[in-house]
Amino acid sequence: MGEHNTDGMQPLSLAFVGDAVYSVYVRSHLLVESPHLKPDAIHQAANRMVKASAQAEALDHLRKHVLTEEEWDIARKARNKSSATRAKNASIKDYRNASGLEALIGHLHLKGEKARLDELMHIILKSGRDRDE
Repeated sequence: MGEHNTDGMQPLSLAFVGDAVYSVYVRSHLLVESPHLKPDAIHQAANRMVKASAQAEALDHLRKHVLTEEEWDIARKARNKSSATRAKNASIKDYRNASGLEALIGHLHLKGEKARLDELMHIILKSGRDRDE
């Protein structure tokens, strides 16, 4: 993708891109981990992992363990900008935290920080797998 300056970008615009990037990581992970699954089962598993509550838990886990101050600042700004409306089946808090995670993912993607993005997504996917077990 190359490296882009994200300084002037709106936090929720970063979240828009981050949502798509996050989804690609999750779907790729599911295909590699469970190549025998049928598309419908992959879709259902992916939906569980990308729902707002799962993303909110992921952001909380990252914040406690690995995020830099700059990364948390990016997530926090998007969290605070997120609207008071929410997706169905999600609390406003979870929806806002999910927006924060997505903004961070979008920021790392657009900045071309693939190694850090891979690292965070690995942690997210592992923590999600640990919760399921």
